[in-house]
Amino acid sequence: MKVRLPKPATIIACVALLAALSGTAVAGSLITGAQVQNGSLTGLDLRNGTVNSADVRNNGLTTLDIRNGTLRAVDFAPGVLDSGGVGSAGPAGTAGPPGPQGPAGPSGPPGAPGQAGQQGAPGLSGPEIVTVESPNTSAGTKQVEASCPGSKKVLGGGAQLYGAEGDVALDESYPDTATGWHAKGVEIVGTATSWKLIAYAICANVAS
Repeated sequence: MKVRLPKPATIIACVALLAALSGTAVAGSLITGAQVQNGSLTGLDLRNGTVNSADVRNNGLTTLDIRNGTLRAVDFAPGVLDSGGVGSAGPAGTAGPPGPQGPAGPSGPPGAPGQAGQQGAPGLSGPEIVTVESPNTSAGTKQVEASCPGSKKVLGGGAQLYGAEGDVALDESYPDTATGWHAKGVEIVGTATSWKLIAYAICANVAS
């Protein structure tokens, strides 16, 4: 019976596979800490996430092994870090814009009444109208005077003409004194028709 020998390529592949499967175990059994030079391993030689607390000896790390500025407050146990003292007050900030106007407050109680003022001067009293008529004739000029009685003063007045319409006119009507009213009528066209002049004065007591 003829025995077939494997090809050289097959033999080489088998030897390579055997070496690959046993290489990790051999390296683990041959490489120890004594064979690694101090300070020769860096972060690039370790795969991220492969070193945990079990791989670090208790009290094995010192401050020289930790890069400055890499630790935070959450990395320390409670009570390890002392709180600092109160700092000095900072400068006052700029004033903000005024707020909106608030609602109006309730009305306050009414104040006490003020003192009574002085009594004013008395007003007018006893008003009346005084009238005076001229004779009802055809005279060319007529004048009358309406005078206030007693101490009353004239406040106003006036005059009227009756008869001979269009032929006579009122020439004067005014207060000639503080107590009387004067009126005058004249014929502007000569006429035989009778006419008369009436003057009236508005009088009242006036406080001085």
